Amino acid sequence: MTNQKGPTAILANVDTILPELEAIYKDIHAHPELSMHETRTAKIAANHLKTNGFEVTTGVGQTGVVGILRNGIGPTVMLRADMDALPIKEATGLPYASKMTAKGPDGKIVPVAHSCGHDMHVVCLIGASSLVCQKPGKAGRER
Repeated sequence: MTNQKGPTAILANVDTILPELEAIYKDIHAHPELSMHETRTAKIAANHLKTNGFEVTTGVGQTGVVGILRNGIGPTVMLRADMDALPIKEATGLPYASKMTAKGPDGKIVPVAHSCGHDMHVVCLIGASSLVCQKPGKAGRER
């Protein structure tokens, strides 16, 4: 029989990881990357998965990350997150607003921003993977 935990047990530590998740969100939001160039974001996601005990494969489809957490026989859960940003100038005025530029597909330098929510996709994936692991400490990492 596998060690199954219900939603209440899984969510019990959410308050302890929220400050770190907010910091990760602001960092990823401030450093967006265009599609197929998300090396920095992929590294952040991969490092968190590795820290939480996942087997991690990077470079999937160029910049993708796959994490597998083995937990014995039982149901399989799959989660996914998009990481890419858009060639749009951010005008929110937020202290962590993107000021990034990158070379677009046509070779021209364009502004880049997470105007599509993919920064939150990645942070939600990091948070979910941390909670499923139920390790004490921030974002699932041991203190």
